[in-house]
Parts: sequence; C-alpha cells; structure tokens
Amino acid sequence: MAYFPFMIDISGKDVLIVGGGRSAFHKVRALIGFGARITVIAENISPDISRMSGEIVVLQRAYRPADLEGRALVVAATDDRELNRRIAGSARQTGVMVNAVDDKDYCDFIFPAILRKENYSVAVSTDGKSPMLAARIRNQIAADLPDSFDEAVGELGRMREEVINSTPSATERSRIFREEINKRLGKRKVRIGTRSSALAMAQTELVMKELALHGIQSEAIIMRTEGDKQQDKPLWDFGGKAVFVSEFEEAILSGQIDLAIHSAKDMPAELPETLDILACLKREDPRDVLVSLSGRRSEDIRLVGTSSMRRQVMIKEISDDYVTRPLRGNVPTRLTKLRRGEFDALVLAAAGLKRLGLYEEPDLRYEVLDEGTFIPSAGQGVIAIEGLASSDISDLIRSIDHFETSEALKTERALMRYVGAGCHDAIAALARFTDDGKLRLIAMKNDGTTTRRADIQGEREHVDEIVAAAARELMDRDR
Repeated sequence: MAYFPFMIDISGKDVLIVGGGRSAFHKVRALIGFGARITVIAENISPDISRMSGEIVVLQRAYRPADLEGRALVVAATDDRELNRRIAGSARQTGVMVNAVDDKDYCDFIFPAILRKENYSVAVSTDGKSPMLAARIRNQIAADLPDSFDEAVGELGRMREEVINSTPSATERSRIFREEINKRLGKRKVRIGTRSSALAMAQTELVMKELALHGIQSEAIIMRTEGDKQQDKPLWDFGGKAVFVSEFEEAILSGQIDLAIHSAKDMPAELPETLDILACLKREDPRDVLVSLSGRRSEDIRLVGTSSMRRQVMIKEISDDYVTRPLRGNVPTRLTKLRRGEFDALVLAAAGLKRLGLYEEPDLRYEVLDEGTFIPSAGQGVIAIEGLASSDISDLIRSIDHFETSEALKTERALMRYVGAGCHDAIAALARFTDDGKLRLIAMKNDGTTTRRADIQGEREHVDEIVAAAARELMDRDR
C-alpha cells in the first residue's frame, strides 16, 4: 500500500480514539497538540490517559456504534484486532476516515513521526512498516536542522508579502529570500552541564554517545557545585543531596546550559515547576557493594565509611559490631582512603564502580549486598537527564529515554514525595518489573528509632495504588 502525504487541519474537529492502553496514549499525545477535540472510550483506561482528562474527554465504558456519530477522524486502538476491524469498517461505511493501529488495510490515514516547531512541522512516514525507524529518521532530521530555522521561517513569513509586492522580478525575489535564509542559518550543540569528577564525566560521556546515536550533537559544560567545594562536611550539614543539583537547575533556567546529567539518587524528590527529567539511560546495577582490602576477613571489619544515613541504618542491621564514619570525596578518593587504612571497609554503589572500571581491582574484595535486604537509594544506578519540560529540544531528548528505567524511577520518586522524604531521612526504594510484567516496589524508612519496610507488588497500571500501599507501610500509623 502506498500513501500520498498530505496535511489537514484538525483544529476544533472531533476525534474518537477507542482503546485505553499505551497505543491509545501515544495517539492522544500525537493529536492533542494540534487542537483536536479528543474523546477516548475504553473499559480500561491507563493512568497516563486518565491524567490527561482535563484536556480530553475520557469515557470508561465499552465502545458503541453510535460513538462514531459526528466524528471527523476515528482511531481504533484496542487490544482486540477483530474489534478494531469492526470499528474501522463501520467508520468507513459512514464516510469517516479511520486508522486501525494494528492493520494497515484498515487505515485511511497514518500517524507519521512528527517534528513540530512553532513555525513549521516535519512529518516522517515509513508507511506503517516501522514506526520506531520513522522516529529515528525524524530525530536525525531534528538534529540536522538548526534551531534558527524556526525563527527564520517566522521572519520570512512576515516579510514575504512585502517582498512579493515590492519586487516584480521572480529572480530578484529568490535572491532576497536566499540571502535572508543564509543570514539566519546556524547550528548549535546541545550544552550539557556536568561536574568534573571522573564518575560525572563518565556518565556524561554515556549520555553524549547515546545522543550521537540519535544524531544529536552535544558538548560538556563543566561546573563546580557547592557539594564539590565542601568536602570536609557531611552532606546533611549544608543542604543534603540538593547541593549537587540546584546550581545546575539555576543554570538551565538562566539559559547557560540546556541539560544537566545527574545520578538520579542525588536528585531531590521535588523539581522546579518548569523542569523535568526528560530521559533516563538504561539502569545499571542498582545494588550496594561492601568493599574491603583483599584478604581481609569479614569478622575483622569494624570501621565502615559512608555518609549515607540510609546505609548507616542498614550497615548496623548487618552487624552491631560495625561502626560507621562519614566519608566524602569521589570514588577513587574513597578507595585511596580505604587502601591507606583509614577504614576497614566502604559501602559504594555498584553502578559507579562499574562505570569507572573499578569493579575488578585485584587488591580489593567486593561483597555485593542483597537488594532485597540492603535496599538501594531511590534512583540508584540511573543516569537522569534534566532539562526544561518544554523547549525546542525537550521532545528530541525524550526520544532516547529507556522506558522501563523511567517508569521505575518515577515510581521510586513518587514514593519519596508521598512520604515527604528529605535529606535527613534514612529511606530506600527500588522498583522492579517482574518476569510476568508486574511492578514490585520494595522500600525502607527509619525515623531515628524505628525501621519499617514495605514490599508491594501489583499491575504496572496501578502504580499509584502500589506507591500508596508502600507509603502506608512506611509511615507511622499512630500519627
């Protein structure tokens, strides 16, 4: 089947989407920015669609043939292929254009991958054969088109009528427009803010490589935070984890950088209103590791280095003989202190050790701590990319997101917000997707006297209920 590409104005037109899952959500997201009046009908509605109920009409019920009346477009996006075909057949009989998401033969129109700017749109179609490749082609185009194109289109549009009226010669008009275009063209790299530590640079390089695979050019802008300057004090003495994040957020808001790369575990539970985690790379090993000198027996370990209140609580659960002492500095510096004998052991994140190539040092002994009992910090092992929630590059950056990692991180951060976690809390959370597709959330919270744990599992569509149930287990029921 061959498609002729054309564009129609759907602003103010009634569009019906039958289905409430991921496919339906993607269709809603594609259409909503173009001013359509969207109605979604399904017996089961995903949380993502439910959250959009202020912008669209959501009817949680079975589809009825009468629902087609008055529609300009129909999208059949249920999980039932035969139902989609019946909806498409009925729509065609009434003269309504239809798209059945799982059957090209029942599509009167298709959904291209769209790059939308203020003054122009680019649509890429693979005739439905490979939507993922269409998105990759779109991203490559977006990377190759300078941001100045959008402004140039607007300026040229404003001057077009004047030039046509004042310049009779078509050749001269072409020359004027060509010169104006050449004046406005330019290409910039995405500016990524990062710390100067070896781990921060390693994580930034991973992000830059992923962006390059999607055709996005970038450059690293090294910044030094207050957390880097205050190496002689525990984090909670001068602002907690936020000291590694807030200065980057200010730089994004002021336009100094476009993005900031963070270890997600260092990010506060609440972000400024206009900022968002645009994408995450695939999660590395989230577990903690007890690192000691090779040959040292477990029973000889007494002094353990860590500045994490979460780790302090769970280290004491391993053995009452362990004594903890605050430890700051980057990973290589911490390992140097271990080798000097300042500590008997350290607790470090497996992800950081692996990203730095320090996980197989011959003079060190590594004991991986079970994530079910020594629960990691929320976001541990995740590289998060923060930027403006809405900008000329935000959708482009979202295209590199690893979906399951992002969904797990959102779950963990939602729990942090629910229980009001701050920098002085000893709290842990890890969300995992099980082999049968369910979401499992394990967590721990210590209020200084009592440690509570939660282990909740359910359908991934019910993430809000899972988070709420875990929070109830963690919070003091006597309050």
